[in-house]
Amino acid sequence: MKFQCEACERLVPLESFRVEAAVLVVMCQRCGAESRAHAASRASGEAAHASLAASSEGVSSAQVSRSGAAGPAHVTVDAAVVAPPERASVAPLRMVRGTAPHAAPSDDEALFTPPEGHCPKCVSVRRPTAVSCSQCGLVYANFVAEEHTPSVELMAAWRELVARWEEWAEHERFLSLSMGRGELASAGRLYRVRLARVPDDGMAQRAREEVVRRATLVVTTETEPQGPSLLKRRLRGGAIAVLSLVVLVLLTFVLQRMRMLFSGNMP
Repeated sequence: MKFQCEACERLVPLESFRVEAAVLVVMCQRCGAESRAHAASRASGEAAHASLAASSEGVSSAQVSRSGAAGPAHVTVDAAVVAPPERASVAPLRMVRGTAPHAAPSDDEALFTPPEGHCPKCVSVRRPTAVSCSQCGLVYANFVAEEHTPSVELMAAWRELVARWEEWAEHERFLSLSMGRGELASAGRLYRVRLARVPDDGMAQRAREEVVRRATLVVTTETEPQGPSLLKRRLRGGAIAVLSLVVLVLLTFVLQRMRMLFSGNMP
């Protein structure tokens, strides 16, 4: 289920909400704004407005006719005055059920190439008069598309993923393949291209966050301090032994000279 945020007017997945005095409060995960909806149904509100309109036209009583054995009898029943409903001070939420806002083109140019107005390398928004990207520093005139083209295997896996886009298990399989091939950065770029063409794609947003998490995990693992190798330990031990021997020889020589000095045998 998704709802349309009243602040940024985007379709956002309904992930967090709360109820305050019979009012549903939903927070937008994109802009942080809160949208509120009254718990009363729209049909009951329309019925109350219809009753109020009928009473305002002068219908103050209803004539109820009943037929009996002694003849017709007329019973007059005073109609209750319908009080005007209080106007809700909250804006209704626009819920979207079963919609598929992921109708991105499936041709190779749309799958692997950022749309116009975006950096061809990092897919950030491109300023019309800029000659270089303010995010990655790329000089647009020096961009070489072949340097940022995924491998043939990753491109084939991406096409298969697009065909099963709503299955999260397929995204995890694609990300695992990217990590195994050392192309996690290329996978992140493909998801950014997808978001540039379909900004409200919640699956692409979730997968991009997973790319960042896995990239952070890989960097942390690679930067962990490694212990010294066996060769380094042996070299260090040999150097310490030679240094100790030199110090011992020098100490022996100094002691002999001092002994000769004290015994008066020094020339």
